[in-house]
Amino acid sequence: MTVSIRKFLIVFLVGLSFLSHAQKDKKEILQQKRTRLKDEIELANKILKETRSKESVTLSQVQTLARKIRIREELIRTINREVALIDEEIKEAEERIRELEGEIEKLKADYAEMIKQAARTQSRKNKIMFILASQDFSQALRRMEYLEQIAEFRKDQVEEIKRKQDQLNQKIAELEENKKEKEALRFDKEGERSNLLAERQQQEQVIGSLKSKENQLVAEIRKKQEEADRLEKEIQRLIALELRRAREKAEREQLERDAKKIGLIAGKDFSARTSNKALEDLIRKKRKEMNLKDEAPSESFALTPEARALAASFVSNKGKLPWPVERGLVVGKFGPQPHPISKNVVINNPYIEIATEKDAEARACFEGEVTSVIRIPGANKGVLVRHGNYFTVYSNLIEVYVKAGDKISLKQPIGKVFTDEDDGRSILQFGVWKDTDPQDPEPWLFGR
Repeated sequence: MTVSIRKFLIVFLVGLSFLSHAQKDKKEILQQKRTRLKDEIELANKILKETRSKESVTLSQVQTLARKIRIREELIRTINREVALIDEEIKEAEERIRELEGEIEKLKADYAEMIKQAARTQSRKNKIMFILASQDFSQALRRMEYLEQIAEFRKDQVEEIKRKQDQLNQKIAELEENKKEKEALRFDKEGERSNLLAERQQQEQVIGSLKSKENQLVAEIRKKQEEADRLEKEIQRLIALELRRAREKAEREQLERDAKKIGLIAGKDFSARTSNKALEDLIRKKRKEMNLKDEAPSESFALTPEARALAASFVSNKGKLPWPVERGLVVGKFGPQPHPISKNVVINNPYIEIATEKDAEARACFEGEVTSVIRIPGANKGVLVRHGNYFTVYSNLIEVYVKAGDKISLKQPIGKVFTDEDDGRSILQFGVWKDTDPQDPEPWLFGR
């Protein structure tokens, strides 16, 4: 075998191995996604059971049902992708089985021909006569080696047939397992389709029941929107205040670095009570004494180096942040959207609404510092956590476990989610802000 052919075979085999691993990884990802989606459906059923325990049909049921239907649709799409992958595996297995069967038939035919040749040779003369007929000792040794090689080759041929047969049996077993798995998925998909049809009918019935209360719902929507607007304004005010403090702190730290750089001593030449203007004058005076050129004022930094590092870390984890509750469903989207019942009414959320279990706790989705505990008249409490110039907001809490100034760690409990006794729903309002601008939180969360 030439070097170039050998290299080609190595590259080819490595490529096959890579594709096989990639397909296996993709299959595992789909299986994990299917498991997660089923868990979300189970949670939706639990939430619906809690809300159905109330006397009347509620908007919460509509929202949870709508989310459950979207999850069910995604589950069916996931199952379809799994079936498609298994179809590929079945096709590859069937092709490999045909190849192995052909290889085994050829090996068996070659082995049968060798046995015939050996039988014919032994009928004319035995091995000893074959060796004794040698012209010299050297030829006799070569003939002995030849006979040993033939015997070894026959043995190797038998082993190769066994090895190929084992491969064939293994591949047939894999094929049967793939077919069973495909059949189970198809059965699962049919069940999910039946559930989806029933849920869509249920959704229509619930919406129909609420249509008769549309005027009452519109009033509730307006009240809720007013609360959301007040919360948004209060968050913007608190963030603006926090950013101003952060900017002042960063500017002060920069001034003190500039002062120390030219030899001014903290505690002797200036102190924490020295105003920024007075410190700037001291710096200019010192530079003049040292015959140094006046420099342009130092750049005004909005963040300290530590805050910049924290913000960069927060951004690098976009799409990987853990959920702000242990188990939850997004039932209210971010931004402007039509109301699920009154289509002519547009609601505008500065957060997403996450339905969760009764007595659930909100938890920090990233390390940071609590800057404020928010209290809106007529609404529940909220917590504002700073991550550099990014902020996360956890609102609709009945209890708060933290206070302003607390350093918090990843997944640390920060409060208890409020459960509405009228409709039985527990909703966490979760927001992400960059400076004073609200962001859509969903792309920041893990696995969404």
